Amino acid sequence: MHIRRLLAASLLLATASAHALAAATPEEAARITASLQTYLGSEPGVVAVAPQGDDYIVTLNPAPYIAKFNQPGVKVTLDPVVLTIRPKGNGQWDVSQKGPYAFGWSAEGISTVDGKIAEQDWTGVFDEATAAFLTSTYTIKNFTINQTMIDPSTKAKTDTASVYESWTGTSTATPRPDGSVDATGTMNLAGIISAAKTDAAPGAPPLNYSINNAKTDYASTIKGFRSKAILDLVAWFVAHPSKELIVKDQQQLKDKVLAALPLWESLDTNATMADTTVATAIGSFALPSANFSVGMNGVSKDGKLREAFGVTGLTMPPGIAPPWTDGLIPHTFKFDMTAQGVDLEAPVRLFVAQADLAKDPPIPAGSEPAYLAAFAPKNSINLSLADGEIAAAGYSLTYEGAFTVNFAGLPTGTATIRMKGLDEVLAKVQAAATTDPNAQQAMGGLVAFKGFGKAEADGGMVWAVDMTQPGKVLVNGIDVSALAGMAPPPQQ
Repeated sequence: MHIRRLLAASLLLATASAHALAAATPEEAARITASLQTYLGSEPGVVAVAPQGDDYIVTLNPAPYIAKFNQPGVKVTLDPVVLTIRPKGNGQWDVSQKGPYAFGWSAEGISTVDGKIAEQDWTGVFDEATAAFLTSTYTIKNFTINQTMIDPSTKAKTDTASVYESWTGTSTATPRPDGSVDATGTMNLAGIISAAKTDAAPGAPPLNYSINNAKTDYASTIKGFRSKAILDLVAWFVAHPSKELIVKDQQQLKDKVLAALPLWESLDTNATMADTTVATAIGSFALPSANFSVGMNGVSKDGKLREAFGVTGLTMPPGIAPPWTDGLIPHTFKFDMTAQGVDLEAPVRLFVAQADLAKDPPIPAGSEPAYLAAFAPKNSINLSLADGEIAAAGYSLTYEGAFTVNFAGLPTGTATIRMKGLDEVLAKVQAAATTDPNAQQAMGGLVAFKGFGKAEADGGMVWAVDMTQPGKVLVNGIDVSALAGMAPPPQQ
């Protein structure tokens, strides 16, 4: 919902201007309407702007476009977005939105969705020069979504009901000399309840579950976001609604795409979840704490993607695992991987240079290898693992490493694995192996794992993995390439 409001207001004000503070006039309302239509099209009834004192009341109604969609058995309803805007001078505007909001859609025999917001309150200050909000704050209360989905093959029906008691957020943007912005944002969700029920095949019991989350908090930072250039692309497509028009002016499109690069310099989002429980027919799962992070560069020569997640205190219902696994099932996971060493800009520029949208395919046949070479000039991608962890009551295992994945050969790199409590784990599994085949199988792997380990002064063990020598995998100096299936072929 936050994205919907930001987009609506951005499109609304991206080219509007106010050179003086004065009472609202019909003439200025008409000019704002024309500005809006640059981004939303000129379909009658979609955009309406009315002066009201010092403000302008802007109504964005998607109904005319929805009516044109007109697919049998499909119905879509979206409340109009009603914004109040007031010029502040210097190309800045106060923007606000209040009141309830509802949306929904249905596809006969497939799914229905019904969403309602009981109360929302959003305010922001929009800057024309950068097409971005310098500040923004919003509050949503009692947001509900009810959904029904029908499996097309089994006809099993799943009903889901979700409630967000509170949904708040903020954002700020700082203009940069190059016309882009550095922005930060927060989003805080509280009192989340989601319940689902699936009616399985006739005669089978229904599948039920419910999720409760006390709160989830998000924080995002984006640097060098080219908001104005991206909106210019939106306006261009609105002005070219057909393939013929796009093909005719495709050089304009190419110029605008290049002007928008790299879209942003870097984007980082972090989320934390607190006190989550999942109730199922076999018992309740509890997750006291979890976190997720995603970071990525824009379409630049320094292509990079980082993904990380961690959970702490995970508990599962009793009885779903054999008794001997007590203390062995992990309650903590940490994973942090970064992929880099690729060029995201070069393939885009190559496509822009080569593409002819009048042809199918638009790029010359046989040019695909050139795109791979542009994407990965070293014919490889670099992966790094940091601060990894798997821990349970009886042990802890940590890991880190850095590898080069070669597209025309085996990966190379190094990794370090450390573990405390391995002997305790072995003792427990060995005791269970006398009666449990699964424990017997696990025992073989654990014995081999320990065999390659090296004891450390603190009582733990370490495995130093070295894959830097061609055709070899060394673990603490021992070549295990044959066991890893990487041994070189025999000489003839």
